[in-house]
Amino acid sequence: MRGLYIGRFQPFHYGHLMAIKWILTQVDELIIAIGSAQYSHTTRNPFTTGERIEMIWRTLKAEGLLDKCIIAVVPDTDSCHSLWIAMIKLYCPRFDVAFTNDPLSYRLLEEAGIKVRKIPFFKREIYNATRIRELMIRGEEKWRNYVPKEVSDVIDEVHGVERLRFLATQSDRPQ
Repeated sequence: MRGLYIGRFQPFHYGHLMAIKWILTQVDELIIAIGSAQYSHTTRNPFTTGERIEMIWRTLKAEGLLDKCIIAVVPDTDSCHSLWIAMIKLYCPRFDVAFTNDPLSYRLLEEAGIKVRKIPFFKREIYNATRIRELMIRGEEKWRNYVPKEVSDVIDEVHGVERLRFLATQSDRPQ
């Protein structure tokens, strides 16, 4: 059986990794779909799709999970919910069950006749991408404790902290 796990992964963190490991106890293979694929260079979505693929791929390789996972990308439909499921089916390989805790995603998938399961939360108060981005913006190095080393390496290579801090200063300016 093949599952689907969709997220923005901005950045990929230990909570995501724990979710993947848990999902792989439920299915034989997992499609990890990077959502909102067309967005980058904002404080909410600072990393490009390519950077997120690299973060996830390197982590899966280090964890010995590459042979069980497929990485796919899905663009956002900008709240045109009727198209979102079609985009998932278009951009992802076939799957039998989807895993999500997002209430709207759960409902949309379920209404489309897709079997959906919830994922246990793994230290959500600690492993939270918004919190990790905030730590980066504030220049607090402890953000590194919440992501795999492979992820922090990618972020360092692309100067992700500097990018995010720059973006945060720009978002305060009038447009």
